[in-house]
Amino acid sequence: MQIHWNSGRYINIYEIETDPKNRDGLMKELRKNDPNIYDLRIESHRIELSYFYHLNRKTFERLGRNFFTSRIDFLQGAVSFNFAQYLINEERYWEAHEVLENQWQASKGIAKTTYQYIILLCVAEVHMQRGHSGIYQNVIERANRMEILSTIDSIDLASIKLEKSRNPYTPLNKLIQRFQDHGI
Repeated sequence: MQIHWNSGRYINIYEIETDPKNRDGLMKELRKNDPNIYDLRIESHRIELSYFYHLNRKTFERLGRNFFTSRIDFLQGAVSFNFAQYLINEERYWEAHEVLENQWQASKGIAKTTYQYIILLCVAEVHMQRGHSGIYQNVIERANRMEILSTIDSIDLASIKLEKSRNPYTPLNKLIQRFQDHGI
């Protein structure tokens, strides 16, 4: 179980499409009006906004009503690979990384390294959502040097690792969907 360093951290998800190139400008605008905001990630069809405790009126006026809120302390208590996989498929990589850390901490040997590999892939995707492609590339290269299990929970990690070495910018959610055994 992770140490809950702050039980007042939340993530709001908004059904807003925006160009990832607008991320830094939008983050600067939001932080100027609301110091509780500490991160912003751009998904393909949504925005994830991380903040402490609450958001102010100006943020609500700028972004509108969110369709979902996650409490970080709830995610830190979750121990479900299937839940993490769901979050990855939804491009909610930060939340997936929080869930996977519990399994990583409870594992040993190559299983621990395998969870760390998946966490690093999630971390890389978070950097891509922030518009940090150089950091993304470095994290992928680091992850690809790890020795991991070939499969986990019906996911062909060996194929994902091979694809990430050939084409590192293929999104993780697409690779998991492609390389998961659906019993077909």
